[in-house]
Amino acid sequence: MNRLRGPAALRDVVRGRAPLVGPRLDPGAPAGFVSPIEARCNLGLDYQDLSGEEKLALAHRSVTRDAAVVLKALVSRVAASPERGSVRRTKVLVSPVDNLDVEEALELLFAEPQGRARLFHFVHPHAVNVACRDAALRDCLARADGVFADGIGMRLAAKLLRTPLKNNLNGTDMLPLVCDLAASKRVPLSLVGGAPGVAEACAARLEANHPGLEVPLVRHGFMTEDETRALVDSMKDLGRVLVLVGMGSPLQERWSHANLASLPSVTALTVGGLFDFFSGRMPRAPQLVRDLGLEWAFRLRQEPRRMAKRYILGNPLFLARVMRQRLRDSGPLHA
Repeated sequence: MNRLRGPAALRDVVRGRAPLVGPRLDPGAPAGFVSPIEARCNLGLDYQDLSGEEKLALAHRSVTRDAAVVLKALVSRVAASPERGSVRRTKVLVSPVDNLDVEEALELLFAEPQGRARLFHFVHPHAVNVACRDAALRDCLARADGVFADGIGMRLAAKLLRTPLKNNLNGTDMLPLVCDLAASKRVPLSLVGGAPGVAEACAARLEANHPGLEVPLVRHGFMTEDETRALVDSMKDLGRVLVLVGMGSPLQERWSHANLASLPSVTALTVGGLFDFFSGRMPRAPQLVRDLGLEWAFRLRQEPRRMAKRYILGNPLFLARVMRQRLRDSGPLHA
């Protein structure tokens, strides 16, 4: 885990005694007011040791790059927490959330099934909003073996509710790690969901980018009942398998619990629209936008009609619900 040193005082930067952009991980160098890797740490995306990345960025500084570093760091401090919570499982509104770092999440996900299916879900503000009015989705989340907080909205909500999270366990950043670990452990993947052709393209790219990864079973998300039964029967023949289900909430959670819960060798992980990104069908936001925690705004620009209700109406509704719970719980707010 990356632990940032305290920043240099702004007055020292103004007086020329400390750098504006400088190291925060290297104990042997004068600390900067901001660091090139500060935004990733603040947003909970410090999945590995970032000291090498910090040194490389500092070796290639420029006025433009420094300006971007300062902007990202200052904006990301909104989502930063002085401490990372130690509570194993917390709750954001009606959804349980497992407070894990990425190593703990991967270890939990790849634990050997013990005679029953294991079901995991990513939750973001939209999924929580849906769960507030959907009892079936609430039940799926309550019965899940793991629920991972996805995105800056969940991170900010947990901070406001005084249960800060260790990492931002979003599917887009975690999927490459999942694929690497699946390849090393020789656990095959199955991809279920998306429009016809999307899951197939995603599987081909994942296999090409992660040597040793096997994706023997792929289906789109538009299946009849007979096709669903045939797919489930095929999974029984695979033995241990990690099934990625990408159908959007609440359908993917309901589908997983209804069709996969009885398969003792299956681990299922619902992934929303990840197949679109990893198939190349839809581009991901530029790194600067991601580091500002604004990937949702990039998606809104890409698909304004489909995403307007989710983000323009849904995000304020989610934050209003969080603040209402915060006031109901009534306690001191973390700085």
